[in-house]
Amino acid sequence: MSSSKKNLTGKISRDLILSILAIVIYNGVLQLVIYPGLNARMGAEAFGTVLYFISAVSIMGAGFGTSASYSRIVARKERIESNGDYNAFLGIVALICVPVSVGMVKLLGSGVADGKIFDGATSGIVGLILLMALTVIRYYCDVEYRMNIRFMDYFLFFVFVSLGYVVGLRIFDGWMTVILQGEVLGILYTIVRGSILRPPYFERSVAFADNLRAAFYISIGNLLSAVILNADRIFLRLLAGAEEVTVFYVASLIGKIVALLTTPLNGIIISYLAGYKIMLDRRKFLLSSTLLIVVTVMLTAVCTAVSYVFVKIMYPDVFAQAREYFIIANLGQLLYFLSGTLMVVVLSFSDEKLQMIINCIYAAVFAIVVIPMTVNMGISGMAYSLVIVNALRFMLTVIMGLYQLSHERASSEG
Repeated sequence: MSSSKKNLTGKISRDLILSILAIVIYNGVLQLVIYPGLNARMGAEAFGTVLYFISAVSIMGAGFGTSASYSRIVARKERIESNGDYNAFLGIVALICVPVSVGMVKLLGSGVADGKIFDGATSGIVGLILLMALTVIRYYCDVEYRMNIRFMDYFLFFVFVSLGYVVGLRIFDGWMTVILQGEVLGILYTIVRGSILRPPYFERSVAFADNLRAAFYISIGNLLSAVILNADRIFLRLLAGAEEVTVFYVASLIGKIVALLTTPLNGIIISYLAGYKIMLDRRKFLLSSTLLIVVTVMLTAVCTAVSYVFVKIMYPDVFAQAREYFIIANLGQLLYFLSGTLMVVVLSFSDEKLQMIINCIYAAVFAIVVIPMTVNMGISGMAYSLVIVNALRFMLTVIMGLYQLSHERASSEG
């Protein structure tokens, strides 16, 4: 192996370790400290409703913030980009947060203004809008470090976000304040250490229209994916009840933690595939797909075993209800991880529209399968239907990826 290849391999390994450590700390704080702390302070019923709102915030962050991040990385390889292009995008998203926040509160009616969740519907909506908009920005902030391949700063960024959550829980003044502290600290770290949130704020590049269009294309796909990832919290709350949300969340928790670890993995993949212009062919793509299937099967067994220990210790009040769903609930989350990682690989060699097409089909299948099964079977319906739709999403991604690679090969030979 040449010296340059050894250096690249070592750098990738180091960056991957830093990225995984960052997300392990971030999710470890959320899952081991913040959420159990909120559950202990509020009780399973109120905590289930809080998870419903946190899911809405996460959907907006992952749907728009992460999309802006991925879009800017891809744009750097193909087009000119500037802060103003993406600040305009974030400004539009901030406006979208208003009707989304109002809708999420109104769907539950006046019962949410009970003191534990909101002091009042109006103040709750205002707080939710602010939290949602800042979370979108914080999700976008990590592009500063992935775009420039500065993964030590990426690690420290998530350390500061996590520290903010812990401080927020320590001085507990409502669940929104806890989350808000972490988002603000992460944004401040990026202002100090980076350039994407500094002037000029509104200067647009000549590729502004293309960059904005690409960001929205990716957002449509990511929004649909994020809705599926958080479907248990939202649809169970609306179709079953608040306590059912807590039970299924706990049952799928370990699988969800592992699935969330794909954020640094996906970031590494797209950063290096784009930054080093690494090319894939059909054989390499199929090999990657097969490897992901093997990893998912192995992780499902591990996550199920860990769930018996973790849930018994951290959520003893719902352990008896949750344990019957450990295998199937964790498998559903890990299949989501499998297809999501493969989607990022496909994004590196395809047009942004392809991701949107895949996720639109995915959303249609979700509506046809998940919602009816949840209405008729409750938690069991949710668990089994998520396995079905995430497996179908993976197969669709493989088919579309192979088609795109075949098309590129035919074009190059022609």
